[in-house]
Amino acid sequence: MADPTPPHERSLALIFPGQGSQHAGMGRRVAGRSPAARRVFAEASEILKFNVSRMVMEGSEKDLARTATTQPAILAVSWAYLAYLRERAAEMGRQLRPSLVSGHSFGQFSAAAAADSLSFADALTLVRERGRIMTKWSKRRPGGMASVIGPSDDDVRDVCTRVSPDGDVAVAAINAPGQTVISGTLAALARAIDSVRERGARVVQLPISVPGHFPKMAEAREELRASIDRVAFRDPKQPVVSSLTGRLLTTAEEVRQELADQMTGAINWMRAFREMRRAGASTFFEMGPGHVLANICKRVDRDAEIVDLFDESQWRELILAGPPLAAGATQVAAP
Repeated sequence: MADPTPPHERSLALIFPGQGSQHAGMGRRVAGRSPAARRVFAEASEILKFNVSRMVMEGSEKDLARTATTQPAILAVSWAYLAYLRERAAEMGRQLRPSLVSGHSFGQFSAAAAADSLSFADALTLVRERGRIMTKWSKRRPGGMASVIGPSDDDVRDVCTRVSPDGDVAVAAINAPGQTVISGTLAALARAIDSVRERGARVVQLPISVPGHFPKMAEAREELRASIDRVAFRDPKQPVVSSLTGRLLTTAEEVRQELADQMTGAINWMRAFREMRRAGASTFFEMGPGHVLANICKRVDRDAEIVDLFDESQWRELILAGPPLAAGATQVAAP
């Protein structure tokens, strides 16, 4: 149901999905609608030195299951969605000016770039490096992730501790009430899955080949931090809501720390989304493939308005109520 609040009183937030949102052909729809989106894929291909356009248009599910490929591909699709929305806003003579941004898992790199805390090129390069580091770590200790639906996050945490006291499986994300993600090495993950199923939980193994947000990846976290420290960060133009703590990040150093800490820290999207609502966000754009975040957010707060980017009737008035575009500006490539 549409938000009855007048457009000029509604506050817009951008949310960016992470791994698990990918699907074959995920870039096809936005590329078909937007020259700006097609330019994003061409730029990403040049930066990464592989054909991102082909990957997001024609890549198979198997291709997209490889973490080192999937993460930059999803970020490129998210940036293409953002480019499309900015392009449409500019054609209406308006700026796209969100009040908040946030990302689930490595979607936080997309969010940070959208808030101009780092460049698209640097975000893309860091996400590729993140995927490479995670893949290298998991070759020594293969693992994966699974979504557990039903039990509380405390119950799931208790199961993880019981089946693996040494921490080889742990809670990786609290997405919504009764929806928790676990992460760990293969044997421990299998034990945890069996145990929660015995308790009546529904379990969905995620198409992810490495354990994410896993406390035992401290060494990988430090390697990523070294790469992050070589990149120039700026204070974000809009607050970036931490997907770890729910805090509003307003400085370059806070954003930098968030992007490093999430390698080993558990995502608490439920808290982050509730904090966005408390901060006044009323309308949300999911900037990336699929509807993973929309489905999660509706479980957290049924009253939140999450619009379909490809249904302009849902958001046209909201954009038209925004600030006018400066003369000569396009706002397609930058906030």
